[in-house]
Amino acid sequence: MEKMKGRNVICESCGAGFDASLVRCPYCGTAYEPAAEEEYMDKLEDVREDLSKHTKDADNATKKTFKKILLAAIIVIVIFAVFCIIALITPKSGSKHDPDELNSRKQELIQGE
Repeated sequence: MEKMKGRNVICESCGAGFDASLVRCPYCGTAYEPAAEEEYMDKLEDVREDLSKHTKDADNATKKTFKKILLAAIIVIVIFAVFCIIALITPKSGSKHDPDELNSRKQELIQGE
């Protein structure tokens, strides 16, 4: 719109002169297409800039969320691995699979026949 300021045009409908930066003739309201198009394009550029900014913000938020989820998954896996290692290392006392107890039960069964 700045490049049209100060220039005068003649309205095609009423013949009145007005500033070329106006979107409509101030006398009859007829649209002045070049100024209307420039105003529309300026608004589109503003929308594009806003979308670009919000896209960058959304991308950053997505990256942060992904990092948090990944960290939580790693912590869960480490905790699970520690519990598995502890379960493998810890001897099971009083288990039904104690070799001495199995041998004594075998002897009882053999003698009972």
